[in-house]
Amino acid sequence: MINDLPAGLTARHPRAEDHPRVLAVLDRWWGGLKGEAGAVERALLLPRLYFQHFTTTSFLIERSDGELAAFLVGFFSQTEPDVAYVHFVGVDPAQHGQGVGRALYQAFFALARAHGRRYVHCVTSPENTASQAFHARLGFIATPTQRDYDGPGLDRVAFVVDLGRNPGRPTRRRLRVLDAVLALEHRRELGEPGSDDWLALVRAPEGLTVIRPADSSVSPADRWIALYDADPNHGLDEPGLLAAVLAPLACAAIPVFTCSTYHADLILVPEQRHAQALTVLRSAGYEIG
Repeated sequence: MINDLPAGLTARHPRAEDHPRVLAVLDRWWGGLKGEAGAVERALLLPRLYFQHFTTTSFLIERSDGELAAFLVGFFSQTEPDVAYVHFVGVDPAQHGQGVGRALYQAFFALARAHGRRYVHCVTSPENTASQAFHARLGFIATPTQRDYDGPGLDRVAFVVDLGRNPGRPTRRRLRVLDAVLALEHRRELGEPGSDDWLALVRAPEGLTVIRPADSSVSPADRWIALYDADPNHGLDEPGLLAAVLAPLACAAIPVFTCSTYHADLILVPEQRHAQALTVLRSAGYEIG
């Protein structure tokens, strides 16, 4: 039913009797996120009806001893004929990093495609930064936080992915840090700098933006480190690549400046926070060279 599961795991569609089993693991798997209010919120998101009426579009993964390892609850939109929706996904933290979550999504993507669904939607809470990074790696595009999305005080980050563009493929990309520390300048005049001592120029009605190597006159607060795709072998029509890098940085409140080339994206982070930025990106699955 689901390919590429680690040894000892099997998948099936859930049944009504699985409902209390799933509710029993939510707090532990989510690490108590958002405290008691979060526990109530998670339980209310999974009423029994999902285990009665949406089983053929949902999956449950068990260990060889019958213990629950992961689940995905999804359905096909009754309003939009080309849309499928992932309502709730959980993976035992002991299984993190083994591709279980990705395998669940790939199985749901395949099911959605087989039924003529092109787009998959889902939401997560702004506090769940790990979920946001995971969805970005799968090619989902995120909206900014939407206030009161599910009711007063229930903010959400919404995601959508286009299945027509081959999402779900491995996206463990390599980024390299450029050697030079850079300065970012805005010049009201539109004329190019007198020398070739610059990396990128962006001309706009309000002036010229210059990215150049930083010299000793640039203050520490204005110095930037640049990241660039180490193997830019993707096409211009492949979505989500820049968003996948920016999402974990945004979750960590790290400022960025981006400049795109024909082949890849140049991403600048403040030099004073570059160590944190590299840690965040490595945690999101990127290799840094």
